[in-house]
Amino acid sequence: MQTMAYPPDVSSMRIDSVQRFNDALSHTQRMAGIGTITASVAHELNTPISIIIATCSNMKYEIEDNNLSAEQLLRYIGMIEQSAWRSARITESLRNYSTDGALETAVTDLNPIIEDALQLVQQQFQGEFNIRVETDLQPKLKSIICDHNRIMQVALNLLINARDAIGAGDGVIRVRTWAIEDDDQFAFGFSVCDNGSGISDESMAQLFNAFYTTKPSGHGTGLGLSISRQIIEQHNGEITAVNNPDKGATFTVKLPAMV
Repeated sequence: MQTMAYPPDVSSMRIDSVQRFNDALSHTQRMAGIGTITASVAHELNTPISIIIATCSNMKYEIEDNNLSAEQLLRYIGMIEQSAWRSARITESLRNYSTDGALETAVTDLNPIIEDALQLVQQQFQGEFNIRVETDLQPKLKSIICDHNRIMQVALNLLINARDAIGAGDGVIRVRTWAIEDDDQFAFGFSVCDNGSGISDESMAQLFNAFYTTKPSGHGTGLGLSISRQIIEQHNGEITAVNNPDKGATFTVKLPAMV
C-alpha cells in the first residue's frame, strides 16, 4: 500500500506567521504606548508642580515687599490647592497606566484664565529674563464653558515657549483676547506673540508632534505643544502658529463658547 505525502499547509503557516508578527508588533506598540503615557503624565505633573513653586515664590516676594493683601493670599492658596489636587489626579492616572482625559468644564471667563497664567510667570519674566508683557484683553467678554485649569495650562505652555524663544535679554510678549462672531456661532480667541527668533520651516512642520523639541537635552520634553493641541482639540477648538512679518512668532487659540 502506497503512502501519499501531502505538502505542508502553506496557507496555515502563513497565517501563523502573520499572527506572530502582529502579536509582536502589538507588544512593541503597547510598550511604546506605555512609555508615551508615562512621559506625558510626567510632563503634565510638572505643570502643577511649577504652579505651586511659582505661586510660593510670588507670595514670598509680596510678603517681603509688605504688599500681600488677604484677598491675594486667599487667591494664592486656592491656586496651590487646585494644583495639589491636579497632581493627585495625575499620579492616580499614572498608577492606572492611562490618563483620564475627561474635561472638567464649567462656566467661566477667558480673561481670568489668561490672567492666572500671567500671574504665575510675572516675577520670573520681569526679574530673571527681563521680559516685558503687554496685554490687550477685550473687556466684558461673554462667559465660556471650558476646563479652566487645562486652558490655563495651554496659556502657560505658550507663555513659557515665548520666553524660551526670546531667551536671555530684553524681549516683549504680547497677549490678546477677543470675541469671534461668525454665522451666529460665538467663539473666543487668544494669542501669545513674541519677538524672538521665529520658527524654522522644518520646526513649523513638526511643531505639534509629540517629543519634538529644539531645546537642549534636559530643557524640554517636546510634549508641551502636543499636549496643548490635544487640550484645545478636546474643546473642539484649534491652535495655530505663524511667524510674524518682522520678528518672532504668534500662537493663536480659538475656542467655541461651549464644548
